[in-house]
Amino acid sequence: MSESLETLNAIVVGAGWAGLTCARSLQAAGWSVQVLEKSRGWGGRAARRRLELGGFAEHGLPALAEGWSSVDSLIALGRDRGLLELWQADHWHYSHGQLEPRSLPTQWMAPAGLSGLARAYGEGLSIEIQRQVNQVTWQGDRWCVQTEQGDRYTARYLGLFVPAPQAEVLVPSEWQPPTLASVSYDPCITVIATYGDHILTGPAAATTGRAIAASGRNWRWLGLDSSKRQQPSESVCVLHSSAAWAEAHFDDVDLGKAGQALLQEAATDLAMPLLSARSLQVHRWRYALPQTSVADLVLRLGDRGVCGGDWCSGGEPATIPEQSIGGSTFVAGAIASGQAGAQHLLQAD
Repeated sequence: MSESLETLNAIVVGAGWAGLTCARSLQAAGWSVQVLEKSRGWGGRAARRRLELGGFAEHGLPALAEGWSSVDSLIALGRDRGLLELWQADHWHYSHGQLEPRSLPTQWMAPAGLSGLARAYGEGLSIEIQRQVNQVTWQGDRWCVQTEQGDRYTARYLGLFVPAPQAEVLVPSEWQPPTLASVSYDPCITVIATYGDHILTGPAAATTGRAIAASGRNWRWLGLDSSKRQQPSESVCVLHSSAAWAEAHFDDVDLGKAGQALLQEAATDLAMPLLSARSLQVHRWRYALPQTSVADLVLRLGDRGVCGGDWCSGGEPATIPEQSIGGSTFVAGAIASGQAGAQHLLQAD
């Protein structure tokens, strides 16, 4: 077991938008902060997966939409760094056999992936990736955080910005906020399908990009991910399932078969040759969207700890029909939660 000997003011668990925001605010106030992230990258649902034949696809948050001040600031950062471009995609809605155009706020995409924007947002922070926190305790006058990798960190203050069910497991019972257990999530299964160097044809295809939301179907959203890449050598589609379908198939042993079934339905609905994919990846998101949230922007763990995230964004059911995983509503909620968490910790003394 290794132990951090550095004197830390705060430990922040989670390098999604909420955790990064909290850590940025604390560090700007002169605090020493250590961020711990269980995955290999930053940005939470701003995630991407490598393709078998090279390149990558974003299987979570596909783009950022204008209209929220905090998200607009993120977009400005991305544009200043040359990370974001306008997503020239047509947006459609499929329901009852009909495909109708939709008018949405201006969308900004990242040719190199939105995870790059998360890295720019967290620039200058001390972030350790692949650190799975498995225990949080209060010892004396400090928080003690331990990881599955055998690391141990201590600090006077704690920010826990992970999905609520994970926070519920980690937070000691004596510090449990009563509303933490009330948060529920919708799962999602995503399919990444690669089609070689041809552009998909059919009534719902487009060479410049297309994003299609669906109602009442097992698939909920389909996007031509390759339309966001510079000089793509192949067509890549990303398909998001409905929550009900994901619930029914989440523990399937053969996820590839489940992915094919989802593609079959979308192919029939949209008259697109989606079953001709030459490679397929299927990914589970257990905590894809907060379905119920809490009215507070952040929950207190005594005076020196907070937990939060995009599930602390007002208490209303979350519905983002144009994109299943994330969306600017959730990004804005996460940033607001991170800001509120930092404010509470800074005022704790």
